[in-house]
Amino acid sequence: MSERLEKIIPQLLTKIDFKEGMRNFKKKYYEDFFKEYRNRTEEVNKEIVAMYDSADKDEEMQSAALALISYAKSEYDKAGMFKKSTKLMDMQCMMVFYVLPSLLSNGHPDDDRIFADTVTGQWRAAFPKSQISAAPYEDIYNGFRTTIFGFNIENIFQKN
Repeated sequence: MSERLEKIIPQLLTKIDFKEGMRNFKKKYYEDFFKEYRNRTEEVNKEIVAMYDSADKDEEMQSAALALISYAKSEYDKAGMFKKSTKLMDMQCMMVFYVLPSLLSNGHPDDDRIFADTVTGQWRAAFPKSQISAAPYEDIYNGFRTTIFGFNIENIFQKN
């Protein structure tokens, strides 16, 4: 793996604040915010795509995933004893809602899926009680509901 990718891959988690991510995790805002997140991490995603052309692609994917998960693990370890579960939940949400869908959106479906699965596998090894999986952006976006019992809920939950 390039030293550059190893250095910048944690940006997939650092370029998004948990509160900001959750505030925008509504159908009305998710599409625009996901695009903004992709723009924030464009440099990282370009390096990931360049990694796909490497002769040692599988080994580099493992190393890149390890660098990302090592960052997450260090953030978890730095959290206070009573804040570890909250920190893990925050990072887990950002991984599932933004990081993994972004990894699956690099325009190389096979390699994107292999890398996302590599990341989730290493995540599960580092955090055994956190069983995340990768879903494409489209699946997440299409999973938002706009009505409950026939009532439009988009206007009920306004962004503050």
